[in-house]
Amino acid sequence: MRFILFTLILAGISTSAFAATDSLIIQGRILNLNGRLYRQAPAITFSRNNILQPQSELSKQAPLAADGSFRVSLPMLFTKEEIYLDYSGKAFTTFLGSPGTVEITFDGDSLAKGKRLFYFAGENAGANNQYHIYLAEENKRLAANPALGSRFYDTFWEKSANEVQGAAAKRAELKVSALSKVGSAGVVDPALRQWIQSVANDEMLQNLYEYALSNGYALGTDLLDSLKRLSVSPLTAQRVTLASRFGTFGDRMVEEKRYANPGRSSSLPVRRMATLIRNNATELTSEEKTRLDEIAIKGVAEKSELDFLNKLFAKNETVLNLLFGYERESRSYGELYDSTAREFLKARFLPKNFYKYTYRQQIVLSKHIQSTLTIPQFAQSLDEIVRIEVKDSADIKKMIDFRSISSEPVETLPGYFMSASNERGTAWANRILDKYKGKTIYLVKWNFEDARSREEMEFMTALQAQLPRDIVFIYFHLPADDAFVSGDLVKQYIVRHRLKGTHLFLNSGQTMDLLFKLNPIEPGTFAVIKPNGKFFSKNAPGPRAMEKTVQVIMEAGSK
Repeated sequence: MRFILFTLILAGISTSAFAATDSLIIQGRILNLNGRLYRQAPAITFSRNNILQPQSELSKQAPLAADGSFRVSLPMLFTKEEIYLDYSGKAFTTFLGSPGTVEITFDGDSLAKGKRLFYFAGENAGANNQYHIYLAEENKRLAANPALGSRFYDTFWEKSANEVQGAAAKRAELKVSALSKVGSAGVVDPALRQWIQSVANDEMLQNLYEYALSNGYALGTDLLDSLKRLSVSPLTAQRVTLASRFGTFGDRMVEEKRYANPGRSSSLPVRRMATLIRNNATELTSEEKTRLDEIAIKGVAEKSELDFLNKLFAKNETVLNLLFGYERESRSYGELYDSTAREFLKARFLPKNFYKYTYRQQIVLSKHIQSTLTIPQFAQSLDEIVRIEVKDSADIKKMIDFRSISSEPVETLPGYFMSASNERGTAWANRILDKYKGKTIYLVKWNFEDARSREEMEFMTALQAQLPRDIVFIYFHLPADDAFVSGDLVKQYIVRHRLKGTHLFLNSGQTMDLLFKLNPIEPGTFAVIKPNGKFFSKNAPGPRAMEKTVQVIMEAGSK
């Protein structure tokens, strides 16, 4: 099957793909900020996206002054980006940011009253002041047309390829058509039109990728060509979601290629091997450097030269294994995709595999990958999230160095408790659970190597922030099937993802012993225990289903 790309996709794409990193200054004031509101919510949180990772900590808090004024600076990697304002859950809005200054004003007396709360000045003021009109009209039109609104996905996956294309295009057109309401009150700001068209088109493309993934279809070159938009403005949450779905599709294509030709996927051209060794091996003699240069130029090698390469590789195996692994994957990307799609997958390689590497390895690999990228936004986005990923290195080292773990939970870092035991699983688990009787427990069954578990853990910090502090989080680490899992990497992951609570590391025997008590005892499953020690739900929703999960946990606490 081959998807046809609609001309609608091309509308509103910015040509400024190579903007330099700059800053957005956000300043403003909450009018009529009284003392009670100030004590309840003394800061505003501003967040933005990263194209390589949907769940990134790209937030800053702007403390409020006594008069309600605030000021904060955010880095900008694209010329236009969606920014999200959250005033302690009391007020929320999305606006368009650009390098420069945005001024925001809203009334503390009108947080739950007025149809319009926020007023903007500065960069993109026209688009931001019109956005609330567009949003209300979009919701109205989607509600009036359920087939393209609330019921759109009910039959989407069973449609034929042609029907899917038509439905996805009509939904995008309906969303864009809501701009006419803005136009009836004046001229639609060009930045707003570009923003809305971009979001609508990105959702359309995401729907086509979702359909391809669900039905096992290949993509036409026209749809792949549309991925040039990943490196241009505006950067939105919808753009990041589209990128993520393409990344999943790309991973599947690489796996299929690897399965079809395993020998090619595990090798590198001699020229590339020689260059990597030349640039990254330590303590090379001048003769070895000259010989490597000759092999890199020639591009072929006799047995004696291959033996020479293998000898140098063995002397620098740790770092070269790291780089060779990326280079093999990168080679597959280059054989499958051109231009932006290939560059995006290369930049995404490390964020996708963060959990596999120590923070020192992440730094080494990040520098190497950035040296191979040609699109500045991707290189800058990678650098940004690697800096976030390694910022907890001091706490990670403390956690890894802590060796006094026993059958009783021990606090290794503030808020993190570890426990391991050789006793029977039921006896151990019952004793630990009894310690928290009188409190509601959210019980997590997960495995570090399990992709579903890691996806859920990405939302754990946000879930904990939505719950009272007396809720107890207990993590049962299930053993991996036929795979060695580095305990140090697990500890690094726990600290990096703020998985505060009590962690119990089960062996296979303990897992079998707990099969009935914790059923289902599978990675990425959850349970809720009432304060009286009885299960409220043995198959509770995970952190990703945030609203539903909070409701279940709070209900359990009231029983």
